[in-house]
Amino acid sequence: MTLARGTERLETERLVLRRVSLADLPFYVRLHGIAEVARGLWLEGRPKTAGQTEAWLRGTLASYEALELGYLAVVRKSDGALIGRCGLMDMAIEASAPEGRLRRGWFGREDVPERVAVIPECELGYTFDPAVWGQGYASEAARCVWDYARNGLALGYVVSAILPGNAASRRVAQRAGASMDGRMEAAGMMFERWVWGVV
Repeated sequence: MTLARGTERLETERLVLRRVSLADLPFYVRLHGIAEVARGLWLEGRPKTAGQTEAWLRGTLASYEALELGYLAVVRKSDGALIGRCGLMDMAIEASAPEGRLRRGWFGREDVPERVAVIPECELGYTFDPAVWGQGYASEAARCVWDYARNGLALGYVVSAILPGNAASRRVAQRAGASMDGRMEAAGMMFERWVWGVV
C-alpha cells in the first residue's frame, strides 16, 4: 500500500506502519522461517527460505511503485521493535464460478489466464511474530489499514484470504466486523474470503 502523497506513515496508539525496506530483511527471513507462521500462510505450511523471502521483499518494494499497494512494516512505538507486516496487495477473483467448483482467485492480476473475467480486489493481509501474538497488535494494525483503505483510498471494501485452519487470522477479521463471503481457490489452496466493508 503506498501512502498518499504527504503521508509518511500510518500510526495507531501503539504502532507505526511504514514501508518495508531492505534493512528489514533479517527480521522477515526469521519470521518466514517460523513453522507456526508458515502453517497459516503457505501451501503445505512450508517455511520460506532466505532467498524466497528476499524475493518477496523486493516484490513488495516494486509493488509500491507499480501498483501503489504493498505490505507495510509494523513497528511497536514503545521500543521501536519490528513485529510484523500488514497492508494491501493486488488480488483478483473470478466474476463467477462454473457450477460445482469454487471461484478462483489470484494474488496479482498478472497471473490471471486470458479470457477469464475477474473482479479486481485488494487483499488486506497481516502476519506477526508469534512473540507478540495475543496482544492485539494484529487487530490494531489491520483496523488501521482498513480505515486508511476506506478513508484515504476510497475503497468500498477489501478482502482477507484466510486459510481455514488459521483461527487467529479469522478472529482478527471477525473482531473488525468483517464477514465471511464464501471460499475461493488460489495458489493451489482453498481460502475463506473475509470481506471488510460492503461489496
